[in-house]
This record gives sequence, C-alpha cells and structure tokens, in this order.
Amino acid sequence: MHYLKLRRSRAILTLFAASTLLFLVFPGVDIFISRLFFNRGFYLSQQWWTLFMHDSMGYFLCFSLASVIALYLWNKVMKRNLCGVDGKRIVYLFLVLILGAGVIVNVALKDNFGRARPRDIVEFGGAGHYTPPFVVSGQCTKNCSFSSGEAAGGFFSLALALALSRRRRVFAAAVAVGAVVSFCRIASGAHFLSDTVVSFFVMLIVADVLHHYLVLGAFEREARLRLEAEALPALPSATET
Repeated sequence: MHYLKLRRSRAILTLFAASTLLFLVFPGVDIFISRLFFNRGFYLSQQWWTLFMHDSMGYFLCFSLASVIALYLWNKVMKRNLCGVDGKRIVYLFLVLILGAGVIVNVALKDNFGRARPRDIVEFGGAGHYTPPFVVSGQCTKNCSFSSGEAAGGFFSLALALALSRRRRVFAAAVAVGAVVSFCRIASGAHFLSDTVVSFFVMLIVADVLHHYLVLGAFEREARLRLEAEALPALPSATET
C-alpha cells in the first residue's frame, strides 16, 4: 500500500497503537482524568461553555462545509483558485466526515462496544462498570461512550486544514479545535480521555489517507516518497566498514 511507505503514516499508526495499549494496560488513567472534574457530580456539565460546545457541533460542521462549497462556487464563477478549493476537495471533505465521524465512530464503534459513560459508572455515582477501549461490553445499549462523536466532529477540522492549507500553524489550530471539544466532553463526564484520543486518531488517519489518494496527484505522491528517501541517512557500504 503506497500510503504505508511513508514514515509519517507509520508514525501515526504506531502512536495510535501505543496510545491504545497504554489505556488497556493502565485503565486507571481514564478514571484518574475523569475524577479531576468530579465533585459530587460533574459540576462543569452545566456550564454555558460546555453546553455551547455540545450544542454547536452540528452548526460547526454545517457552516464549515457550506463555507467550503461557497468558496468552490466562487472559484468556478470568478475563475479563481482561492485556497485551491476544487471539486475533489469537496468530495474529500464529505468522505472524511461520512466515513470517519459517521461510519467508523458513530456506527462501528459507538453502536457496538457498549461502553458506559463516566457519569454512569459506579466510581462516579452510577450503576455501570468501567471497560477499557476496544473491549466489547454490555454496559450501554445506545449512544454509548466509545468513542466520542463530538470529538470526531471537532477533529474534522484536521481535514479542513489538510484541504485548505499546508501551513503547520493551521494544522496546529485544527488540533486545538478538536482538543477543546474533547476537553469539554471529558469535563462534562460524557466521555473518557481514551474516547477522545481514539476519535482523534480515527479522524487523523481517515483524513490523511483520503488526502493522500484523493487530493494529491500521482506526481505529488511519488515526490513525497522521494523526499523521504533523500532525507534518510546513507548506510555505510561494505568497503567502508
């Protein structure tokens, strides 16, 4: 697979595996982080800013897609190339949202693993029991904790950054958007830290893979591989040993 030849791709997948292993080996990390926001209840769950972040996610996604579509139409009508928005970038953004946040997070994960939310487990006054990520449980039957749909929506900003800009600070801002959304959900007792971390990696991998194959042309893909090959240090030859 062409994508897996890239060092950045292998690094992302390695970090995803390592973070998952961390939560499986040390499940107390999730409980510890959630306990930081618990004081006879998750008191931040009723703050205006956590409620706003939760209620505005749908508007954020709709506004983002509508803005990019408007930019595409502007480019078509005015014969411009503002932010490089073209038809394939529109398709790319819709596919990232549908496959990443829709199919993988909200259908494959949330509807099948049955993980109880922090506010519903015994450690925080509920009746359910904690289960680690990627462990199938019967603690929840619908709209479960693993993984976070809101965090996946927030990390959709990663796809926007990849589609509209190649600047690192734009990508960093996109990570910050998802991190703020994730923080609000953790502080509200709606999700564990691992729920949001998994959603981050799901959206990052889906956005990066689709960008590699849908947005980049064949020449750009090969150029990326050549640059990585040239950046690797040369191995000593047999005559030099």
